[in-house]
Amino acid sequence: MAYYENRVEHLGGDLILYQRNLATAVPNVKSHRKPTWYMKLKIRGLRKHIDRSTKLTKYEDAYAFARKEYDRLTTAADLGHAIDDYTFEKHWEDWYQRNVNNRTWRADRQRWHKNQAARYYKAYFRYADGKSMRLNDITAQFAHGYWDWRIAYWSTQQGEKLADYNLLIATEK
Repeated sequence: MAYYENRVEHLGGDLILYQRNLATAVPNVKSHRKPTWYMKLKIRGLRKHIDRSTKLTKYEDAYAFARKEYDRLTTAADLGHAIDDYTFEKHWEDWYQRNVNNRTWRADRQRWHKNQAARYYKAYFRYADGKSMRLNDITAQFAHGYWDWRIAYWSTQQGEKLADYNLLIATEK
């Protein structure tokens, strides 16, 4: 049995859509779900293929998604941007872990950085749907707007709620 089923090539083989043979890929799989489409993308200038699931079961939807992803990654490669989805949150976690491993901070300073990131940095550098922003999507103008957002934070509903909570905790002590 072949691993690839329903393999369809587009763009001279740079974009390949396929379904996996579930009996070969995962022998204990439940067969009642529809197979999803996967994409294999070859981007100019990269040595490796990008092989990901589209998480879609309809071919037309999977093709539209794969084509959009191919165009996005090709443009990013042409502009010299990172191809992988390297998000702000991932970048911050790597930076934090590097400092912890290097023993740059004491325990109280580590806690301070985690709290700052959770309250401010990770909250600001998000898309409208709540996902962490890709580093390539953070423009200088957006980053510059951080301080305006940060100054106004305590007058937002979330900031006022947190201030009330802090006041409640302080009066209980």
